[in-house]
Amino acid sequence: MIVIESSAMVDVLVADPVNPELVAAISGQPLHAPALLDFEVASALRGRILGRKLEHSRLDTAIADFQGVDVRRYRMTRFLPQILDLRDNFTTYDAAYVVLAKVLNAPLITTDAKMKVAEKAGVEVRILRSGDM
Repeated sequence: MIVIESSAMVDVLVADPVNPELVAAISGQPLHAPALLDFEVASALRGRILGRKLEHSRLDTAIADFQGVDVRRYRMTRFLPQILDLRDNFTTYDAAYVVLAKVLNAPLITTDAKMKVAEKAGVEVRILRSGDM
């Protein structure tokens, strides 16, 4: 079981070249994420389109691929106190992933090096960056 952060999910969907270490890390693993994953992935794909880092022709494929990924999503309302306890080190969005990983006692998979500080909160963090970042 792993918690997949949005940067890692976007990387899985559109990284060119493919990040084999990331793909291997999530393959065959039950994936978990806060429900906000959908919006963060959509926002990141939009940003790549606007920044001309992603061709429009790949957007539909990326969305279809994302819709086909089996991710258990969690409403995080009951964890808002813990999320806000992390306000000095994380955005509320990032803190949601950290808190979920801690609650599930699962590693957090990300491509965002800033998430390394989550280890101070007792969360195992695996940073798996790709070549196109």
